[in-house]
Amino acid sequence: MRPLRPTRLLSLDSGVWALDETQPVAAVLDRRTGRVERLVGWSQVPPEPVPAPWPPPRLVPDGPAFWTHPHGEAPLVRIGHGGVELAVWTHGLRLAAVGPDGAWCAPPPPPQDVVRSAEGRPGWGLQPSQLLHVARRGTPRRTNVPAPVRAAQAEDSGFFVALDAEPWHLEPLGADLHEVVWDTAWYRVPWGADVGDELLDVAEPVAEGPPVRTEDGRGTHSWLDPWSAGGDRHGVRLEGARWGFGWRADALAAAAGELVAVVHNADGNPVRRVTMGRGTTTSAALVGTGSGERLVVAVRRDAPGVSAPPVDLLTVHRSGDVTPLLRGAEVDIGEHVRPLVDRPLEAGSYLRQVLATYGRLEEHWRTDAGLLPLVEGLSAARARLVGDWPDTVLEWTFEHPERPGVRLRRRVPLFDELGRITPPDTAAEVLREDLLTGHVPPLDAARRGFLDL
Repeated sequence: MRPLRPTRLLSLDSGVWALDETQPVAAVLDRRTGRVERLVGWSQVPPEPVPAPWPPPRLVPDGPAFWTHPHGEAPLVRIGHGGVELAVWTHGLRLAAVGPDGAWCAPPPPPQDVVRSAEGRPGWGLQPSQLLHVARRGTPRRTNVPAPVRAAQAEDSGFFVALDAEPWHLEPLGADLHEVVWDTAWYRVPWGADVGDELLDVAEPVAEGPPVRTEDGRGTHSWLDPWSAGGDRHGVRLEGARWGFGWRADALAAAAGELVAVVHNADGNPVRRVTMGRGTTTSAALVGTGSGERLVVAVRRDAPGVSAPPVDLLTVHRSGDVTPLLRGAEVDIGEHVRPLVDRPLEAGSYLRQVLATYGRLEEHWRTDAGLLPLVEGLSAARARLVGDWPDTVLEWTFEHPERPGVRLRRRVPLFDELGRITPPDTAAEVLREDLLTGHVPPLDAARRGFLDL
């Protein structure tokens, strides 16, 4: 069995879609009852050769379905009730916006143009580029623009695109280096316009671009959006109301991992706090409108020593009630998961280098005073590799005066569940932060002399 671990949520016309953190599968839940109506998979979309957990791919709602472009080697796809409804080759262009007549893909912004003096000139001019429009029925159409694309955004009145334009100026960067900065020209393409070879044939200039709005601002989808209102870690900005969710602001509650949701009125003032138990929020989606508005929150129930803890879905009502929508291990997606890749040819070399690089917690920092441990007080540290591919982990054990009489243990997976290499580049820093902020289980959670972190 492989339980669903939803960490991204979409509120679509077809229901609440709970997407798994790794596998190409989602559970579609009835908005009212929370009953799982179907599982939708898209395993035919090729996985990334190397895992890249951040930034996550965009998921842009489109009525009962959504568009996504998982990575550079995958097609642009529209996912609906039957899985992949449409797949389009984009030749390097990336999903930028979705509207009533389909999706738009744009090139990445041009690289930073740096010159070495205040008298410098641009390294390159206003090179033409292309956009790709994909109609809902699947017809792709490339169209030319006379300059690099800086931004693209969908609005109710049409598709907005920003192009570099004359004049340009230099902004100092320091050390006699300057960046070439072009002016910006905005254009609007009405939905349904007959787009041809030249976009500006149907695009009209506008004085300024629209306010920057993400899918979060539309109230259709929300990925974690950090903000600092009321001491809460994350928030969902929505028209007419704001919801915040995260660890409680006081240190003792945060150390215990206690979660709260906070509802704000239109003025941004908090009107209600709702407790959600212990864990870590990963995503949220708004369901309903008006007095029936409620928030669905994915909560990872962090379990020490467990590399893949369960994720619960909770419904938080404006009244303050919290009801479970889906328990962490209720949905089996085993029939929809991707198979293991071949064991990486360089796996042996990778593991040896990981142990050599990350195996010395007592000599982590190199300073003028010598080598210092990862955190003050850490001692008797030991590192080893445990388990065979793809379940190999880097295991750190050590002693610390905050938890006397036991050895603290942290296990870091070195491959993902598809068998791909996942370097532990930030694992030591995450461990350090947990120790410094008190995210350490109590002594009575120790088993056989080890306290799993």
